Amino acid sequence: MWSTKITFKSLNETLSFLVESENEVLIRDFFFGLYNIFGDISNSTIESLQKNDLRTKSQVEEFVVKFKSKFPPSINQITSFFNKLDDNEYFLFLPNIELTILLSNQLNNYLISLSRDVDLEKLNNEFESTIGKTLNDYDIKGFGGLRVFIGNKKNRKCRFCGKNEEKTTFKNKAHAISEGLGNKKVFLYDECDRCNDKFSIEIEPDLINYFSIFRTFYDVKGKGGKKKIKGKNFEIIKGENVQITFQGIESRPNIEEKPNEYNIRLELQDKINSQDIYRCLVKFCLSVIDENELDKFGRTIKWINKEIKIDRLPMIGESISYKNFTFEPKLFLYIRKNNNKKLPYMIGEFHLTCKLITFIVPLSEEDEFDFEDKFAFQNFWKDFNHYSRIKSWGFNDYSTDEERDFTFNLNGEIKSDNQNNG
Repeated sequence: MWSTKITFKSLNETLSFLVESENEVLIRDFFFGLYNIFGDISNSTIESLQKNDLRTKSQVEEFVVKFKSKFPPSINQITSFFNKLDDNEYFLFLPNIELTILLSNQLNNYLISLSRDVDLEKLNNEFESTIGKTLNDYDIKGFGGLRVFIGNKKNRKCRFCGKNEEKTTFKNKAHAISEGLGNKKVFLYDECDRCNDKFSIEIEPDLINYFSIFRTFYDVKGKGGKKKIKGKNFEIIKGENVQITFQGIESRPNIEEKPNEYNIRLELQDKINSQDIYRCLVKFCLSVIDENELDKFGRTIKWINKEIKIDRLPMIGESISYKNFTFEPKLFLYIRKNNNKKLPYMIGEFHLTCKLITFIVPLSEEDEFDFEDKFAFQNFWKDFNHYSRIKSWGFNDYSTDEERDFTFNLNGEIKSDNQNNG
């Protein structure tokens, strides 16, 4: 199998994809075709820094038309990437480069310095003072941008029950991150059909329901396409605009202080289990880690499978951030690379739309501290410099291991016709 990896990066978008074929000539034609657009193939030179001018955009469109019938539909992502760029916007063409978290941030600073006329050294110093310490303690891996299949297709063994192909089946395509959350890129060979079915029934619906508002408001394409939300006292449908229909509901305006503001309590039909939300997030992490790391999480896997109970879990940090907005789920793993056991061995960071969730993967054999302890957690958070500097975090306890009603508040402001027209 012949392959080449292509990455395009702008200030707001990163596109990485792998093209594969048994046909060596086809892969060479694809690769050299891109080189002809962004460099000089006769001199074997390439310019990584590019501008989105009319000539470049036209050449890219012709290139995609030429090759789209020879590769999977993912090649159309190239056209989508360029359609999102502004005229004359800077971007980077990075063939066959592994885009680490550190390199990605350095390149981001470079693009910021060009587009906003900001001193690059100043940006790098700010970056070093925030996430630099974390990078000394952790290796960081990201999943969700590039289409990947994790595990061993030829010698399958389930990560979650330990059975191989002699004892179970692997017929279904297992998504390492729930398809219902919009994952179309990250797949897992090492998950048997039985475990896949069990997780899709027992723990994944809780996290999917938790994100239901975000999925509908931002039109996230999950399993089965677009979704609407039908609650006990409301219905939300996303068309050109978001339409909310209320059923037997009363608003609670603050008449004395702010008579034009309202606060409405909405109730979902489905109940959720907080600990199952935590289990599902951790299951994503154990789906994407290297196979040789799994032995460190034997008790964690038993907890995910509900073979053991945990009464208390570490707090989960949650924030709303539009800086790293994403229509598809992104998962980042922080894996400790030193012996500083005041820090958790593994931390997960999950992004979908404007919602950011960060959580400790519990029960690792590499951990000495119980991070559900308030002081141990606070010390970790303080040392996790780039997190502790953000002021918008909320911390929630997901230890409850029973179903409960799921409600949320809708806040807004009532405007008069004059205000709407003015």
